[in-house]
Amino acid sequence: MIKEKIQNWGSDLSILEGTERLEYLLDLAKESTSLDDGKRLDQNKVHGCISQIWVDCRVDDGKLVVEYDSDAMITKGIARVICDCFTGSSVDEASNIVIKDFEPLGILPLLTAQRQNGLGNLIQTVVRKCQNLNHTYK
Repeated sequence: MIKEKIQNWGSDLSILEGTERLEYLLDLAKESTSLDDGKRLDQNKVHGCISQIWVDCRVDDGKLVVEYDSDAMITKGIARVICDCFTGSSVDEASNIVIKDFEPLGILPLLTAQRQNGLGNLIQTVVRKCQNLNHTYK
């Protein structure tokens, strides 16, 4: 399911040229985030990012829900895409995702080296949280 969502987002983004992709990510960032203010805690912070970004994972009716927020618009748009890819999957599936699985999104070339690093840290943080959840639910 996650890889299918990545492919779908990648197809949507591939239609857009250059800066249009960034503009689309900015438009996504304008939508409200799913993370409550009370979850903007250090334990939910993605470390190693230029911007502040928070993610939290939980299981609802057997499906993973990944909530996010960021203080930077591009980062918030990217987080929206990444978190959407994970949401709705099983914790087991999410626990086995690697950064390389997200290459079909095609957004790495648009990002500075620091933002690419932040994207990797975001993905790793979600996977780590899912692995922790996976141990809880086994």
